[in-house]
Amino acid sequence: MNRNKKIVASAAIVIAIVSVIISINQTNTTLRNLFCAPCIEGSNNNLEGSRIIQVTGALGPESIAFDPNGDGPYTGVANGRILKWQGDELGWTEFAVTTSQRCGCLLLAREKVSRE
Repeated sequence: MNRNKKIVASAAIVIAIVSVIISINQTNTTLRNLFCAPCIEGSNNNLEGSRIIQVTGALGPESIAFDPNGDGPYTGVANGRILKWQGDELGWTEFAVTTSQRCGCLLLAREKVSRE
């Protein structure tokens, strides 16, 4: 039992000494790089200035995409609609509907059939 206490005390002392050495040598880049992600050439921090744009009135987004012209983003939501971001003034607008399970689609389909 006495031997276990000595081992635990010795380990605690070693950990304390290593912690002090690391904290004193913060300017040493070799030690600092042990605890940081490596730098990747050509990388940038563009996402630091990004913001979250909430999708109101729907569950999602399920995915995000941009078209070849750089317009968008477009997002699919749980009720089958595809929404397009039109900027801060317009926000999310309905771009397309991919399901007939949506109430608005059924009403439009019934009206179209009744007109014919």
